[in-house]
Formats: sequence, structure tokens, C-alpha cells
Amino acid sequence: MTSTESTTANRALKGVRRVAVWTIIVSLVIAALIGIATIVSGEFGELQAKVLLTTLAVAGAAILALCHLAVLGRDVKVLGWIGIGTSAVTLAAASILIWWNWSDTENMYGSSSVYMNITKLFAISLLLAVSFAHANLMLLLATAPFKWMRVVLDLNLVLIGIVPLLVIPVILSDGGFPPQSLSDMYWRFFGVVLILDALGTVALPVITLIARGKQRAAGIDPVRPSVVELTLRDERAEWVGREAVAAKTTPLAVVEGLIDKARKAK
Repeated sequence: MTSTESTTANRALKGVRRVAVWTIIVSLVIAALIGIATIVSGEFGELQAKVLLTTLAVAGAAILALCHLAVLGRDVKVLGWIGIGTSAVTLAAASILIWWNWSDTENMYGSSSVYMNITKLFAISLLLAVSFAHANLMLLLATAPFKWMRVVLDLNLVLIGIVPLLVIPVILSDGGFPPQSLSDMYWRFFGVVLILDALGTVALPVITLIARGKQRAAGIDPVRPSVVELTLRDERAEWVGREAVAAKTTPLAVVEGLIDKARKAK
């Protein structure tokens, strides 16, 4: 990809993010107005409820989209697109459920009804969308300064993936899975996974932030550890400047040349 194409892609990505942010704001404003109107008028019917739920669903989908958009400029952008797809399916299923004829109770329930199948689709797609959003935000730590942090990140991503794998069979089986004999052990394991997942989600970003702050204070680029920033003062800075002018090069090239000579002399 050329620099021009990269710049165009970045601008488009920023534009999409801006649309997502404004979608969240507008949806929340509409929901707030509906709430205010309900309080003032004292009336809250089925239509108001459906409009309110729809605006909240749109806001939720936009929030998830923002999480997925965070990685579209990175090597793992495929996960971002998958996350956006699952979020779109979630919004579509939620809209169908919201605008369903609620008075048609006879066809709403039952393992073979369309309504229940859409409900399962909504639950599974929501679980996947949230899991991908969680993973995509954690992937922003892929440039953590230390290897052990990146190993912990990989383990945390595995835990994030285990959560939907444990819940989806329960949804599809209408609670029939796991069997009664394994139920207690199954949910205990699920609880352990959730605790470890939450621990990694909270602790790893904090530790990474502290480590990057220390590296930044030492003049090391936390994103690119091989880059060190130096500040020369007084006579040293003037000398490097004169050498750069005399050699018709940059001060950086002068300093790098001196370092190369020192390394060869050892």
C-alpha cells in the first residue's frame, strides 16, 4: 500500500469512527427525549417502548463498532471486520425482536417458533460481538514493551475465546447442556475462566501503561523500543550541528556515525 493509499484509508477510518460516535450521541439523545416525554405526559405505550429500545440497540451496536474499528488499521483487522459483522447481525436480530407483534403470544414461545430461533440468534451474535469487541480492545496491547506481557495477552485472548464456547452450547440446547452430572463442574470452570479473564483485562492494561510510562521517561519509544530519543545540550549540541553542516548531512546521521565507530572500535 502506498503512502497516499494509507492516508486515504486512515481518513476513511476516522470518518467511520466519527459516524459511530455521532450515532451513539444521537441515539442517546433520542432515548433521553423519549424518557422526558414519558415523564411529562405520563404515557408510555408499546410504540414508545419499541422506539426507545431500538435507539438503545443502535447506540449499543455503535459502541461495539467503535471497539472493532480500533484494530482496522492493524494486522489483525480481519477480527475487526468479523466483529462488525456480528454486531450488525445482533442489531438486525434485536430490531426484529423489538418490533415483533408482542400481542401474538401464541407464536412467540416454543422451541420450534421463529421468535425463539431469532432470540437464540440474538443471544449468540451479541455474545460473539461483545467477545470480539473485548478481544479487539485487548489487541491494542500487542505492542507491550515486554515479552511476558505479550504472553499474558495471548493467554487472556484464549480466555476471551473460551467464554462464548462455553455459553453457546447452553443457548442452542435450551439449557439442556451440560448434562446434570457435569453441570456443577462445568459452571465452576466457567466461573474460574471469567475471574481470570477479568483479572487479565484489568491488570494487563494498567501494568502496560506503567511500563510504557517508565520507558517514555527514559527516552525510549514504548511502541518502538528500538527507538531512543536523546537531547543534546550546550557545546555537544553545537558541535554535532557544526559537524552536520560540514558533512552536509543531518545531526542524527552524525550521532549514528559516531555510535557505529564506537561499536567497531570495541
